[in-house]
Amino acid sequence: MRGRVLGPECLAAELGDPAITTPPEPDRSTAGSWAAVGGAVLALLATVGPWTRTGAGDRLFGAWVPSLRWSMVAALAAVLLVPVVWWYRTRGVRSGTTLVIFGGAAIVVASALAIAFPPTFQVASWGPWVAAVGGAIAVGGAIANTVIGARPGQGV
Repeated sequence: MRGRVLGPECLAAELGDPAITTPPEPDRSTAGSWAAVGGAVLALLATVGPWTRTGAGDRLFGAWVPSLRWSMVAALAAVLLVPVVWWYRTRGVRSGTTLVIFGGAAIVVASALAIAFPPTFQVASWGPWVAAVGGAIAVGGAIANTVIGARPGQGV
């Protein structure tokens, strides 16, 4: 064009024709990162419910008991995971994937241990089940975001 070699990106700007502009790359990473945020928030909200059917964990905020239990480990992991996953969502940093996966896995493992080994003479309630699902969703969202984001774009 006028003695210069131009690619399709510059040709539209040179000619001034908006019909020739290249379409923007689709942002494929949003679904996975939003799933990770949703899973982390779900895990945190699960700490509000009862974690056992009797005893100290049978009330609101049942995961937050004064003694160190698996419910407390899951609750602390959920509290830490929410800002990490939001940072991961807004920045899109690949190193954040590892943090989200480890945080979500910590919630899943601690919740599973709270279900399998509740305090003496107590039975697990619905709280650890919901927290485990939330942690699994966060892990799945981070993995999906990595897998989807790793595919090459349609660039020129």
